[in-house]
Amino acid sequence: MANLNVYLKKLLKKPPSLTAEDLTEALNHMINGEISDVQVSAFLATLRVTELDHSSSFVSAAAARIFEESHKMNYAELDPNGYVDIVGTGGDGQDTFNVSTTAGIIAAGIPGVKVCKHGGKASTAASGAGDILKCLGVDLFNVTHQSAPEILRQSNFTFLFAPVFHPMMASLAPLRRAMGMPTIFNIMGPLLNPAPIKGRIIGVYDEGLGQVFAEAVRDLNHCRMGPAGQGPRAVPALIVWGEEGLDEISPAGKTRVWHLRADETIEQYSLHPNDFGLPTHELSTVKSGTPAENAEVVWKIVRNELPENHPILDYVLINTAALAVIDGTAKDWKHGVELAREAIRSGEAKKALETFITVTNANA
Repeated sequence: MANLNVYLKKLLKKPPSLTAEDLTEALNHMINGEISDVQVSAFLATLRVTELDHSSSFVSAAAARIFEESHKMNYAELDPNGYVDIVGTGGDGQDTFNVSTTAGIIAAGIPGVKVCKHGGKASTAASGAGDILKCLGVDLFNVTHQSAPEILRQSNFTFLFAPVFHPMMASLAPLRRAMGMPTIFNIMGPLLNPAPIKGRIIGVYDEGLGQVFAEAVRDLNHCRMGPAGQGPRAVPALIVWGEEGLDEISPAGKTRVWHLRADETIEQYSLHPNDFGLPTHELSTVKSGTPAENAEVVWKIVRNELPENHPILDYVLINTAALAVIDGTAKDWKHGVELAREAIRSGEAKKALETFITVTNANA
């Protein structure tokens, strides 16, 4: 059996001498199943301690290598305009409500917005996207690279379950849970959506990852195909970090934003709930429950049963609004909130969720 000793030694040098090419080679050994769990965990933990996993060149190199092993969809069968995605790295330790998943569902109720979210189950939190969607009645394993194009045609909201599309990530999931700490897989996971993405929001658990992700997305834009296989193209993105240490747009105060624009410039600014026309709410008021409890809250939201200014509702509205802005449908943050509210009031958000549940089960 091969080992990672040569790479571990490079990591332990002062300063570390591991290169992005070395990381790709180490991933090759992991992909081939040649490395013991002990060595993999030692390598990932040491990579974290050295902070090399916070280097944009390392993140983009790792994501590109994992994507090579992923199951691909036929882009010719997909919407030529592409889709939007909203995802967080996880690992922020805040354990808040599943806001990105819910925001994706609500955004899919806005006319013209098509959401293709990519993610997995929780590795360090109580409830991940896959966990809550399973409780909502979605058959996660029936959305494959073969069935997804038809599901995307029928449903304005679609979720691609990472273990189905990335077998290598699936094989490492038990080890990542056992480690109980964010690794480079948390960091690059949000970059691995196999669908043609035209805009995305990525929440990061550490302020230092903001610029890293903006640069990594820009790097990957040069090697990933655009919508309908149109060749590499710039994909605008919002990289966000709530100042409380949150990998979402925060309902409690300021959020730092790294805005990767279509011309590939990166603009930095801050957002506040007031920019969306909404009040602030402490993070303690938007804590996660169990996946089943969170699923019940989602149903209440799409049924328009939560009162105005409910903390979780406002948390969802600001993140939905941002997704509508990056999609190009909303002209500004407050307009995005208006569109999100109307998606709920009209029943279109509920319809988007129910349609996705129906088509995933019909595909069984």
